[in-house]
Amino acid sequence: MITHRCLIIEDDINTANDVKHIIANHFETLHILDPVDNIIDAKSIIEKEQPDLVISDINLKNDTAFSLFKQFENISFKIIFITSYSKYAVEAFKFSALDFLEKPFADDALISAVTSAMSIIDQDAYNTQIQTFFHNFNPNQNKKKLVLKNVEAVHIVSIDAIIYIKSDNNYSELYIDDGRKIVISKPLKFYDEQLRSYSFFRTHQSYLVNLDFAKTFHKKDSVLELTDGRQLPVSNNKYSALIHYLSQIT
Repeated sequence: MITHRCLIIEDDINTANDVKHIIANHFETLHILDPVDNIIDAKSIIEKEQPDLVISDINLKNDTAFSLFKQFENISFKIIFITSYSKYAVEAFKFSALDFLEKPFADDALISAVTSAMSIIDQDAYNTQIQTFFHNFNPNQNKKKLVLKNVEAVHIVSIDAIIYIKSDNNYSELYIDDGRKIVISKPLKFYDEQLRSYSFFRTHQSYLVNLDFAKTFHKKDSVLELTDGRQLPVSNNKYSALIHYLSQIT
């Protein structure tokens, strides 16, 4: 039984056919519209057919898919981006918690992305994620934002507003400079990998600290004091690395 429509936007005919074939074989409820290879035709089809899911390459015949999606004030469909872009673009996707596929991709990766996209219920929150992605992808935008999703809400937080993150088993507690504590069901390692190039330092197995909020490192006690007075432990194996890091700050 067909219940949803899917549009593929891809100027590589082989990739378009591969995506179409995989979806047809694994998603009986998805009706696949005829693929298009440019943003003019894509906009026309979206307005006419109102697809529920759009799978789009980023680079499209001397233009990008972003030029297409920015024409919609409110995006009423889910998007899976296909990219061969740089690490910078991948970072923007991850910060925004959006589904994307890196070329070349495996069948299972596409199946997982489609399943995830079609499970999204809160369209308003999804639109917020899309707008956050556009914000993060802007090369002139230095203040990146992070999408934090839990059972209660979708939080959009500026990276430079995060004071520190504390590990709680497989959960992470993010402490924000406006007083909020946001609990996310991801391990601290996940945020360490995302934020280590943004002044964040793993001072301890249980703590990832934004050193922009560091005030004093009390070497005798191996304690890092923050600007708000909080004191966080520094483990022995992080002691020398932290001193070296702080010595590089000018």
